[in-house]
Amino acid sequence: MIPARYGASRFPGKLMQDLGGKPVIVRTYEAAQETKLFDDVFVVTDSDIIFKEIEMHGGKAIMSKKEHDCGSDRIAEAVENMNVDIVVNVQGDEPFTSKEGLEQVLSVFNGADADKIDLASLMTEIHDWKEISDPNCVKVIVDKDNFAQYFSRSPIPYPRDKNAAVQYYKHKGIYAFRKQALMDFYRLPMRSLEAAEKIECIRYLEYGKNIKMAISNTQGIEIDTPEDLMRANKVLKEEKRADVNNKYRNFPMVPKVVFGEGSFDQLSSILAPQRKDKAPFIFLVDDVFKNDSELVNKINLRFNDKLIFVSADEEPKTSQVDQMVKEIKTEFTYRPSGIIGIGGGTILDLAKAVSIMLSNKGSAADYQGWDLVRNKAVYHVGIPTISGTGAEVSRTTVLTGPVKKLGINSDYTPFDQVILDPDLTIGVPKNQWFYTGMDCFIHCVESLNGTFLNAFSESYGEKAYDLCYEIFVKGDLSEEESRGKLMMASWHGGMSIAYSQVGVAHAMSYGLSYVLGTKHGIGNCIVFDHLEEFYPKDVALFKEMVRKHNVDIPKGLCANLTEDQINTMIDIALSLVPLWENALGDDWENIMTREKLRSLYLKM
Repeated sequence: MIPARYGASRFPGKLMQDLGGKPVIVRTYEAAQETKLFDDVFVVTDSDIIFKEIEMHGGKAIMSKKEHDCGSDRIAEAVENMNVDIVVNVQGDEPFTSKEGLEQVLSVFNGADADKIDLASLMTEIHDWKEISDPNCVKVIVDKDNFAQYFSRSPIPYPRDKNAAVQYYKHKGIYAFRKQALMDFYRLPMRSLEAAEKIECIRYLEYGKNIKMAISNTQGIEIDTPEDLMRANKVLKEEKRADVNNKYRNFPMVPKVVFGEGSFDQLSSILAPQRKDKAPFIFLVDDVFKNDSELVNKINLRFNDKLIFVSADEEPKTSQVDQMVKEIKTEFTYRPSGIIGIGGGTILDLAKAVSIMLSNKGSAADYQGWDLVRNKAVYHVGIPTISGTGAEVSRTTVLTGPVKKLGINSDYTPFDQVILDPDLTIGVPKNQWFYTGMDCFIHCVESLNGTFLNAFSESYGEKAYDLCYEIFVKGDLSEEESRGKLMMASWHGGMSIAYSQVGVAHAMSYGLSYVLGTKHGIGNCIVFDHLEEFYPKDVALFKEMVRKHNVDIPKGLCANLTEDQINTMIDIALSLVPLWENALGDDWENIMTREKLRSLYLKM
């Protein structure tokens, strides 16, 4: 529900102002609809002009009484006789409302304390004192569990001690109500605190309702003044220009890498210059090495360094990252000198994510997406013990969150240092060696066949593809040569997709992983086995490699899934828009329909 009053006091008629060729309210409506998170989207308005404008653009609008004091009352009137569970209020003056923010506010209803929550809302960190002291900026303070204690136009808390370390939060105008809480609000009279501050959510607090806040790092623009409108038009133009110039990618690479048999022995000398006084190095190590005293002894723990063995049996989760970060912060006074990941893709992704979250507030789930990380990660080192995942060079760390499986894709994600020692891959089980090798092969196929392909990604992709062919098809290499070349194939495959993108297999594999917990490498193989329509030559070669190495690709995973599970897999896969754009072009939504995806999953 998008409440839309025409007569805004600070900027009358602002919702009908032009924003990139469409009125502000139409932009907001379309942004909410494009998230595909809702069964229905309505504008609720007191204005015939706004009502007709929404309907003219093919939207849905509801007329309300003009005498409502606030947006919640306007929405409550509209939903009173509707059969709904959760009602989300998106402010009409926020045309850059993001899917990530809405997912965050909805996700709190899936948490352990969901039964206590009457409504949920978003807050974002603010640091500029001008904004903190601005009465147009509503601040919120929360308790240790992020339940709101109070909202104010004044700076809260007031910094009596100017040197006090205080984090201020700005309330963002997105709410998700339980319908009953909304109807209670509608029927209860305004009390003195709400009347004084003119902040409607204070009424909920005055009547004992619980408001759970989620931290969002997505930055939007509220249209409160003509200056805001000018800024929004400028941002819209810049976004369009960025889309046109999408082929120019100023991505960082791993700045330091050492390769060669026995290079792991250099770890201590590599870390020494990075050590900070009283600040430990934290080593996240695959627990398959728990009884490998030779490897553990080479790590050479010093001072208060800590070694944590981590199981890679399941794909990494945002909740797992959050717990690790919490435990590290609780145990150590000083931020770690660095995080070192030693293992396969799961451990490397965890190391990258933990290093990011040690210097960025909130939950790892807040940063799932593209370029949401604001602060530089803690120094982090990747040491792969399995080749093929590309995690050692990737710009992303793929995590399963409360509502999606998606990477934290940012300039701060790549490792500061990578050690590539082929000796560390000795003893990898045959099937695991094959699945991760095929992950690398699929990286190359999807990059080389994608619409995002450029000369940079092509050169890396072609080299990795040729190395995979040499290792898995020709089969005339020694084990030692195969280990070294697969390590290089993994690196080149990861570089190829960093400057391009993956495609159909990865999008669908994410769906399998989210619903069934299927490991990434094997999930890609399960999906790719059925993608002749999209990659005919390469799927045929894949099947040849499967036969040659006598590997069984699991079948029947989707045979007994419920309708809800199938639909969740489809939702997860379709949410990965850049992957589909790379694989199928701008018209991908007409090619990869829900029905098409369903039929593909049911083959598995």
